[in-house]
Amino acid sequence: MPRRTWLDSKIDVFLEELAASGMHLDRQRAGELITGQVRAVATLMSVTGATARTYLGDEIIKDMARRMLFEVASERPGADLMEAPRTVPLPLALVGIAVAALAEAMQVRAANEPPGHLGDVITTYAQTLSGLGQITAGAVPEQAGNPAEILFPPALLRRAARYISGAADLAANGGTLPDGIPDTARNQLVATLRRDADGLIAITTTG
Repeated sequence: MPRRTWLDSKIDVFLEELAASGMHLDRQRAGELITGQVRAVATLMSVTGATARTYLGDEIIKDMARRMLFEVASERPGADLMEAPRTVPLPLALVGIAVAALAEAMQVRAANEPPGHLGDVITTYAQTLSGLGQITAGAVPEQAGNPAEILFPPALLRRAARYISGAADLAANGGTLPDGIPDTARNQLVATLRRDADGLIAITTTG
């Protein structure tokens, strides 16, 4: 088993703090944020990276995670999104696109996570996919007058968009692609995921 590093332990702290509010982030992105903070501290204090790390204890890392939660407040961290007001109408075709994009994003995330964290990735994406599916299924009898559109909580759609966008960033930055997807298709996968994420953001902004 590879030796765990300082960064590994701080990533765990960061992700655990997010998970306590029902939010998730891939380990690569979390590592980039923490490494960026190390560089910032080193520059500010004119010290080495190793010295800068001594100033970044667990509480500082948790505070970084809390600030991120504030930045994504529109996703209502910790709330039961199945009970949130459903105010954004999505055409059925776009619901299908969102589900497909999330499934693709989950595969990208899973291909880039350590084996011990695959369960968290699957749970994270499965919960969002389940939410989309449950709302869609329940809307058929409730919205009989307008079956072509389904009402969703904007927070659920924004969360889905962030997951999809994060997977696009992973793939764009040289992350491992899922089995069966050749590297020649990387750019197309990235473009498709970003298009789908941007579409969800746009519809929650104008809806």
